[in-house]
Amino acid sequence: PIKDNQEPGMAEGGVGIVCSAGRGNRTVTVKALVEGGAAEQSCTVQVGHQIIAIDNKDVTAFTLDEVAGLLRGPVHSSVSLRLLETREIHMEMERSEELDDYGRATIGVEWKQGSSEHVVDRAAAAGSGPAAPRRGDRLIKIDNLSTVELNDDDVRRLLEGSVGSTVRLTFARGVAHHSVVLTRQPL
Repeated sequence: PIKDNQEPGMAEGGVGIVCSAGRGNRTVTVKALVEGGAAEQSCTVQVGHQIIAIDNKDVTAFTLDEVAGLLRGPVHSSVSLRLLETREIHMEMERSEELDDYGRATIGVEWKQGSSEHVVDRAAAAGSGPAAPRRGDRLIKIDNLSTVELNDDDVRRLLEGSVGSTVRLTFARGVAHHSVVLTRQPL
């Protein structure tokens, strides 16, 4: 398809990023860099970065196909990316005496409503310090099981347990933002 800024017959190009999407086909991250591509040559774009904006447009709720479409465009045209660098935070949490709506032990974390992923909204009861969950952290593993394909009920079941028992959680935490302008190259 021809884009608004593309004339008929103009070659389409890309920036050399292979993307992947998280749960619900959202949270688009850099899966790989094409050797010799603009992204690799920039030395700014890294595997694991989350793409959060393209040409100043927030893409955090966009699908993988929508993001890929915005990355493509006329050869030699520029595209501006805003990236979020994340780090995995591993923690073991004890299920407290605080009970959820179903009368089961909880880990003291409230999840952001309306999100296609499990994002921490509040974690006051879960402790403090660098290894405690923070608002905005994305749950990516429960006892080393990826949450990408799990629905809300699956996650709730995996977090359930007896008071005092523990569960090992892995969160992705945004630690730095990066901006880069790349020039599209022939595909």
